[in-house]
Amino acid sequence: MNLLLVSFLLLISAVAIGFYLVYLGLHQRKRSPGLGLTHAGLALSGFIVLFIEIFTGPIDKLNNVAGLLLFLAILGGGMVFALNEENKPPSMAAVTAHAIMGLVGISLLIINLF
Repeated sequence: MNLLLVSFLLLISAVAIGFYLVYLGLHQRKRSPGLGLTHAGLALSGFIVLFIEIFTGPIDKLNNVAGLLLFLAILGGGMVFALNEENKPPSMAAVTAHAIMGLVGISLLIINLF
């Protein structure tokens, strides 16, 4: 199976969970650590598969830029997690920056995949 497709599917699963986490934070003013860890695990798995594709597949600049943006999104997500207070939703400004970087990276993968 194409590693780029596997990476895309893992990352889209992480995005779906991320949107639900934003819904929980904005509308219900609560957080879900279990779903957050699932979101992070799927995103890291997708990034690792993309990383393998970048280093073993043909040279492709869109994959490289997507990988860089996804790496920055992972760092941003780590900061959101590290700075989160107990029983409070995370800062939506930080979540928004994290989400924009991730979505732009995934958009580049979609452009490159299709």
